[in-house]
Amino acid sequence: MRKTHFRVIQQGEWLYIENTSNLPIYNVEVYVNQQRMATSSQANKFYVRWDNNQDIEQLMVIGYSYNNNRVVPVAEEYSRNAVNMSQAHRERNFKAGDILVASDNVNEIMTGYMGHSAIVVDENNLIESPGGYPAIRKDSVQQFLEKHPQHAQFRPKSKEQGEAAASYAKEYLASYKKKVENGTKKPVFSFNLSQSLQDPWEYIYCSKLVWLAYYNGADYKFSNDHLWFSPEDLYSILKDNKDFEKVYEHKDVKFQLDT
Repeated sequence: MRKTHFRVIQQGEWLYIENTSNLPIYNVEVYVNQQRMATSSQANKFYVRWDNNQDIEQLMVIGYSYNNNRVVPVAEEYSRNAVNMSQAHRERNFKAGDILVASDNVNEIMTGYMGHSAIVVDENNLIESPGGYPAIRKDSVQQFLEKHPQHAQFRPKSKEQGEAAASYAKEYLASYKKKVENGTKKPVFSFNLSQSLQDPWEYIYCSKLVWLAYYNGADYKFSNDHLWFSPEDLYSILKDNKDFEKVYEHKDVKFQLDT
């Protein structure tokens, strides 16, 4: 079998490019239909946005490495069918109330220690508290998958509970936006350990948002073993929970600490 140097995966409107080569590749260029779409230096994994309505007649990935002080290009061409055959999550779907829990972070130093979580509100969107301002936002499921590949997806067995939790999350976001419009930027994103888990308006963080959505929306209470309800708590509770089913889990999901 021919040795390949890159892995290419289609994820909706994104192309995921991963350097799998043993060569010391220092720069990668991506061409779609002979047009350069992206270049990346010193990155083993990156994403290229493309128009879903645009046919990929040709996809070329070119990596550059040094050999005996000479620049050596390594080029691989992928057909449209080859890219489509490797689509990530092509058989997955997302429903209101699904919970996404990741052990990785955009800041790689925190991977395995902090993590992230969000609640899905419809087939394409979720609500999350990603940090900073705004403290609560609606965003696409796709961006979560792109930023946090090492994640698990859990679905409540009760469709009604899932929809109720998602409805609360949407109402919570709407109330937050009204507060901001009126000059009150509450809740504030914070991991303050003195905060009440049941108080939605002083402080918020990602996994607390999921807890509130199920507690207030679906009358379902997740237990909490320490001062704050972390993504690790969510993952540990959900992975063996009779009321939820695991839809998907990346093989590298792992939390380093019991938080």
